[in-house]
Amino acid sequence: MATPKHSTSAKTCDVAGCEKEAERSISLKQVSKSSLSLKNPDAKSAHLCKDHYKTFKKDTKNDRGLDKVY
Repeated sequence: MATPKHSTSAKTCDVAGCEKEAERSISLKQVSKSSLSLKNPDAKSAHLCKDHYKTFKKDTKNDRGLDKVY
């Protein structure tokens, strides 16, 4: 049976003060447009839990809408 190439270990949320399990991975460039503060701002991507991903989506709603138009 083939083994998955991605990591099977559970990651934690990269937002400062959060220890929940991460569900999404977002590029740091996109996360910097939101109000979230990260534990490691030098990483290439940020892992977000469900609650912080929802906050990210609310913060970047207008930016994402403009990207769809152009």
